[in-house]
Amino acid sequence: MKKYFSILTLLIILTLTSCQTRVVSVQKPMQKNSLELYQKYTVQTNDGKMTKMEVLKQDETTIYGKTKTGEDIAIAKSDVREVKKVDIFSSIILGLAAVAAVVFIPI
Repeated sequence: MKKYFSILTLLIILTLTSCQTRVVSVQKPMQKNSLELYQKYTVQTNDGKMTKMEVLKQDETTIYGKTKTGEDIAIAKSDVREVKKVDIFSSIILGLAAVAAVVFIPI
């Protein structure tokens, strides 16, 4: 039983840390309303740099935000490769579904 509990705990932790919604990518180019203001996003630029920031403002060419440490950042929209938004609610639902599948489906 302890083995199942540790596997279940690991599964839930991985689910909560890995569920992110891809808002902008190569297949989904950035639109005017792609990013919501005052929401937290992980932005990957064309040089591979990952930046976690809260979007404060955006204009035609630049996204302005603030990191967790309070540093102000401005990223050109043309340099953005991918933008992900952490979706905790979906992560919890997915984790609960995984737990229900383990408990209710006989092996």
